[in-house]
Amino acid sequence: DVQKADGTEIEQKSVLRLQNSSSEGFVLSPNDITKLLNEHVESMAAALAKVQVEYSADAEDNIVAVSEATLSLLTVHLPHLCNNFIDSMAYVENMMEEQLTAAIGKRITADDLDTFVKFHNARLLCQVPQPFSHAVRRPKHTPVGLVSIESSDDEHKCIHTHTRVVANSTLKMPLNAATVLELTGKQYLHGWLNHRFERHHNDYQLVGRARQFSAYILVIGTMTGPNSIEPKDAIIVQNKDEVMIPLLLNELPTAKEFKDAIKSLSPEQQSFARAYRSMQLQSSVFGCVVIQIKPQLEALLGLPRNALDKEMKLTQHLMELFTEYQVPSDLLSYSGRSEGVALEDKLDNVRTNVKSVTDVIEGEKKKQMEMAKAKTDMAIEQKFQSLAECSYDSYEPQSMMMSCEEACYDDSDYGMMARMAMSAAPPPMSTAAVGSRNMIGHRSLAKTVPTVASYSAKVVDAPQQKQPTRTEIVTDFKGKTDLSSDIGTSIAKSDGVDFTLLPQLLDAAVEKTDEASALRSTIIKTGQSWLRNRQENLLSGLKLKRLLADELKLEKIKAFDLLDALSRSGSLAIESSELHVIVAVTHCFEKDIIGTIIQDNINPIQKLESST
Repeated sequence: DVQKADGTEIEQKSVLRLQNSSSEGFVLSPNDITKLLNEHVESMAAALAKVQVEYSADAEDNIVAVSEATLSLLTVHLPHLCNNFIDSMAYVENMMEEQLTAAIGKRITADDLDTFVKFHNARLLCQVPQPFSHAVRRPKHTPVGLVSIESSDDEHKCIHTHTRVVANSTLKMPLNAATVLELTGKQYLHGWLNHRFERHHNDYQLVGRARQFSAYILVIGTMTGPNSIEPKDAIIVQNKDEVMIPLLLNELPTAKEFKDAIKSLSPEQQSFARAYRSMQLQSSVFGCVVIQIKPQLEALLGLPRNALDKEMKLTQHLMELFTEYQVPSDLLSYSGRSEGVALEDKLDNVRTNVKSVTDVIEGEKKKQMEMAKAKTDMAIEQKFQSLAECSYDSYEPQSMMMSCEEACYDDSDYGMMARMAMSAAPPPMSTAAVGSRNMIGHRSLAKTVPTVASYSAKVVDAPQQKQPTRTEIVTDFKGKTDLSSDIGTSIAKSDGVDFTLLPQLLDAAVEKTDEASALRSTIIKTGQSWLRNRQENLLSGLKLKRLLADELKLEKIKAFDLLDALSRSGSLAIESSELHVIVAVTHCFEKDIIGTIIQDNINPIQKLESST
């Protein structure tokens, strides 16, 4: 009841006059909420009754039916209700977010959750996930390098994986159709649980670092069987190199999503989809092989263990002979037959063999240079003889000088000789000399033309044309080198572990849990643009260079040539190697971390703990 200024009282209904049953609370009581809803119903009923009267069928000039007017009224009213609901929910969520931030002391991000999960796993699990950062080393030796998977941001945090050492077995890696390497080194299995909020993906990279005067080979591929890997990329990491290889994470649909998608297809289509998904799961097993060079060189050359530890120059010469010139290892290995020879004598024998091969290569280079020089001299001699034998009437000094000047701008060997000849020749004839050409004969003309002997000394001092290396030759012939290369009852085989069956077993196990709609198998691939920090010499600094597809192909050819030499084309097993197999799974959240906690009312720590 509201009283006017004159004292009269009127009855007025207003939702603002609703009384709260609790004078100390700020939440409406059930009684007040009922009154509010009843008031809304009464006001809607009054509005609809008014529409019935105004748009009744008795009105003559009415062109809108009652049902149309009612629908229009409700259509205008519903957006207001929706906006009020959205604003109310946003207010409540914002209030809860502020309370959560005040309780924790900061706004939570995905990086904070990642840090907490690592701390939580360290207390919860018996076998704590370890950082994927492995030193490349022999027992009781200083590491020659490091291989790790890091984030691509400025912090470069290593990922944490569940690591297990697998029983050693012979791993086969094909270099081409005729050469298959046998790797007998250690094998490691890594399980990586990644998490993603919304559509935001963290970028990761595989990083290989080498120390000064050290080298190793990094091979990246996909596991294709219980004891085989298909190499995709390879590179030699040496002398303080830092190679950063971007990793691409491709998430596959969950088993539940896959079954829901194919249930309406025909049996043939379902069979095809299942076969293709099986292939996708098997191809999601990422393999990384690290091969040490010095230990394998010792076995290849017939030297004792640790014989090349301090032979830095000899090691570099051997690698250059194998990669640039493809010298057979039989020409360089120790040629003695006695086992009781001292270590220094064996090394001297290998050095002698290396020097012999190097002398042959240098002799061939010198011979080719002399042949090229002789061909150039012959071409210049023939050119000048043809000019000297020209007829008297056809001799025109100006045209001759023009042809020589044009030849000077040629980049060929003839152009270089022409420039030298022009520098050794006398100055051009004057107009008076041209007018008195009747007194000039063929012999006098021949005397003015410089001979080969007049500039032969300058040819020796001239810079020689750089001989193309094998890498440049391969660049000119790009594309001509062919370097192709049912889930059982248990993945454990007598000859090792079938890594390709792990994603299928994991997919089947996840399907039976509550996390079936969140865990996705992830395929790991390498990007097509790598980065490499390299120090060209000891006096210069590191320079960052981007390696594109053509350069990566050349690096792969170099690495494969060295592997072919180190293994005698597959006949010598490689013992100093490590295989790292990574099986990745991504836990996907549809919203960001705050939306997951506040809107979906989900504890991400509990979900990640269950997934782990």
